[in-house]
Amino acid sequence: MKIIIACSKEWFVLDENIKTQNDVICINENSHLSKSFLDTIRPDFIFFPHWNWHIKKEIYENFECVIFHTAPLPYGRGGTPIQNLILKGFEKAPVCALRVTSDYDAGPIFAKKIISLKGSLTKIFNRINVSTNKLIIEIIQNMPTPVPQKGKVYNFNRRIEADNEVQPDIDINGFFDLIRMLDEPSYPKSFLIFGNLRIEFSDATMDGDTLNALCRIKRC
Repeated sequence: MKIIIACSKEWFVLDENIKTQNDVICINENSHLSKSFLDTIRPDFIFFPHWNWHIKKEIYENFECVIFHTAPLPYGRGGTPIQNLILKGFEKAPVCALRVTSDYDAGPIFAKKIISLKGSLTKIFNRINVSTNKLIIEIIQNMPTPVPQKGKVYNFNRRIEADNEVQPDIDINGFFDLIRMLDEPSYPKSFLIFGNLRIEFSDATMDGDTLNALCRIKRC
């Protein structure tokens, strides 16, 4: 089967079995995802494990495009779903493989895999990586019919770096979650401003009622 893997993040690693059993092209730049290029390839599927850019209408209307979104859709459409779910107390969530449509994260779902949201963001991404590969294999092998989303839609607002600042009224469990949900090399760390210093946190663990973490201090 001819497939394209379009991914803009280094945390995703494609399963070797997918590579050896299919005709695979991997791209990581938006400029490479053009209709003229795709017309020469005619892929059966274009999978987007993580994509930083808007997918053009001329692409998703002419090719089967599948994105992956970690949330119990239609609850949790929108940006930074993992962080938003953790802050709302979710301990697990489905990684959903869904068809790209004109509305963000609104397409019918091919399949899903439940993952834990515990631990650092790096560990969560590792679980998403495994589940995404399993979903790709399932879709290629079984060609499931995508099922429309059902239920009340709840949209998340994309979090920005300013949202990562530790607030005075935060409790110790919230502090722990704020650190771990951003603890991945490509994400800005949670931080605290103290005078002209910026204190960034990582590697958080809880020992009873005590929060342990590494901190990096630099001038603002």
